[in-house]
Amino acid sequence: MNALRAAIGICGLALLGLILWAAFSLQDLHGSLFEQFAVVATLPWGVVSLVDLYIGFVLFATLVFLTERSWIVAALWAVPVFILGNVWAALWFVIRLPHLARQLSKAN
Repeated sequence: MNALRAAIGICGLALLGLILWAAFSLQDLHGSLFEQFAVVATLPWGVVSLVDLYIGFVLFATLVFLTERSWIVAALWAVPVFILGNVWAALWFVIRLPHLARQLSKAN
């Protein structure tokens, strides 16, 4: 369990590193975040990737609402994923994985 939590944490940190790299990349060469986003949104695979990303956010939020006991706690974990992305989801998994595993083992 700890190895899985560590792997998820490492993936989350790697994604955070990529986000920071992209945020501070050569904006004078490639344009600002919104200019780059506008280009990605015109490309077919860019649209597919963005839709895939947001469907993943919805699925994550659904999982959070199904497993958290309190609707308020669920909302505090689920809503930020739409802004902070999968880095936030990785944090939730690192923190909540033991509880989630116990819930899943009771279902069997």
